[in-house]
Amino acid sequence: MNELLNRIKRDIEADNYYSQNYSNDGERFLAWYLRNVYLRTPVQARDDITDGAEDKEIDAVLVDDEKRQVIVIQGKFCSTTAVDHEPIHEVLAAWLQIRDLPTLQENANHKLKVKLEAVAEALNDDYEVVFELLTTGTMTDSAKRDLEAFQSRISEFEHPEASITLVDTPIIETRWDEAMARDLPKLSHEFTLEPGKYLSLGVAHFKTVLAAIRLSDCIQLPGIRDGMLFRKNVRQSLGLTNKVNKGIKQTINGTTPQHFFLFHNGITAICEKLDLDATTHRLHMDGLSVVNGCQSLNTILSCSEKAKAATDAYVLFRFYEIPRRELADIISVNTNTQSAVKPRDLRSNNKRVIALKRSYESVYRDGVLITKRGEERPADRDAGKTIDIALLAKCLMTWHCQRPNIAYNDDVTSLFRAT
Repeated sequence: MNELLNRIKRDIEADNYYSQNYSNDGERFLAWYLRNVYLRTPVQARDDITDGAEDKEIDAVLVDDEKRQVIVIQGKFCSTTAVDHEPIHEVLAAWLQIRDLPTLQENANHKLKVKLEAVAEALNDDYEVVFELLTTGTMTDSAKRDLEAFQSRISEFEHPEASITLVDTPIIETRWDEAMARDLPKLSHEFTLEPGKYLSLGVAHFKTVLAAIRLSDCIQLPGIRDGMLFRKNVRQSLGLTNKVNKGIKQTINGTTPQHFFLFHNGITAICEKLDLDATTHRLHMDGLSVVNGCQSLNTILSCSEKAKAATDAYVLFRFYEIPRRELADIISVNTNTQSAVKPRDLRSNNKRVIALKRSYESVYRDGVLITKRGEERPADRDAGKTIDIALLAKCLMTWHCQRPNIAYNDDVTSLFRAT
């Protein structure tokens, strides 16, 4: 922990941005976190932080359109002191107030009032509310119990869908490492497997490892939050409100999370290089990608505190060493059966679709061609230059076949007007 604290302090002291824009260490810590983990610009981080008089227990708030989340942060910058139950109660107060936005906006400070306009729009569009208790301190046992109770309570509400995550020193370090590696083409990770809970074998001349992995270890996987772990998946996250994901969440938050392994079909991961040390039981993977399990891992992450507490809850992982890209694509298609795979999903990783996406985005650098179900427009891209490939196909068929009825719906009509 001291190493992380020292690094944060050095970064803050070396950059005049922190001293000139923020009045105390708590705000500077929040700004550091937003800039280094969420990769917010200096201006965005300043706008995100609402800490101060009449902040209504909301230190920072941002709307992530890509993940369809409203992220509410309560920060406690500590050195050696323990964190008691008070911050948990502050998060609880923030949750109660967000459920009554008109009253909250009426009584909040100016910075929070401005942010609540975007929050209201997001909640109307069924965005999930993610509360983060951000701290470099150590939580007391009573605070941990309060956190678990609060997580169970808010998980019962469906609108708005909400969750709370403790972002302590290990999580900050993991997210920081993940953020620093976002632009890298490959992900690497290492699990320490439990003796008697894994099997190493060769199938069809491919190295394979079947393993029972604790749910608490799953949330340490890099690339879940930003979707990099699922870049070879034919779908991105479809949110937490569909039937399958609700069932996963209910199992984790229920009275028998240890049955999770029995209820779940498992997660399939492929990697370019797979190494298992039979002596130390350490499994190292390079070029890691999950091709079946995007919905599950995102849901597990949303129940992170329950997952950490459920020390006897496991999920089956299938790790394959697949250096051939074409075979990896076939595996991605054939393993996605929990949510129905539609024809457009099967083409989302097709080389022609990928080439079309690259061509479009090279011409319109502030636009995006959406090729996968569940994929959302990044917040820094122009909505007017965002096109869903399914709608584009309808437009092309309408023009080519001279059949207006193909494009006879509001979405396609608006696309024609935009082009």
